[in-house]
Amino acid sequence: MDERERVTHVVAVGGVVVRDGAVLLVRVAYGPARGQYLFPGGLVEPGETLDQAVAREVLEETGVAAEPLGVIGLRTRYDGPRSDTYVLFLLRHRSGEPRPDGQESDDARYFSQEELEAAGDAVTGLSRYVALRVLRGEYCLQRFAADFDYQAAGRDPERWKIFC
Repeated sequence: MDERERVTHVVAVGGVVVRDGAVLLVRVAYGPARGQYLFPGGLVEPGETLDQAVAREVLEETGVAAEPLGVIGLRTRYDGPRSDTYVLFLLRHRSGEPRPDGQESDDARYFSQEELEAAGDAVTGLSRYVALRVLRGEYCLQRFAADFDYQAAGRDPERWKIFC
């Protein structure tokens, strides 16, 4: 097996930030989705939970501080020896105005339902599908289980989390 066929698996997160009936998207400045809008997000780094990763990624990519409310979607796929898991979180806008990071994205802004419906290929299919479902209230939210007895289970809720 050569280097291109090496088995890999990554975990990534996407942030669905909603404010005033609109969803935050970034326009990608590189790669296969270059020029298209999608959810801010990225890879989960060692030493962080999924919700910590999505809040970090949204802030880094857009300048928007947002609070993760819970999981709203999961996409899994494989392409030969490569596979990945993409976890979508619903987040509440806390502060900041969208701005692109200038490296990964060259635009960041909120899209209304009407703008998403009219955007065509400017928005990736997955991002449009999920964003429209969220704006229409057609989703199921898996919240952080704050009532789980983390201490009795010997767990630190900052490092070990359940969403249900």
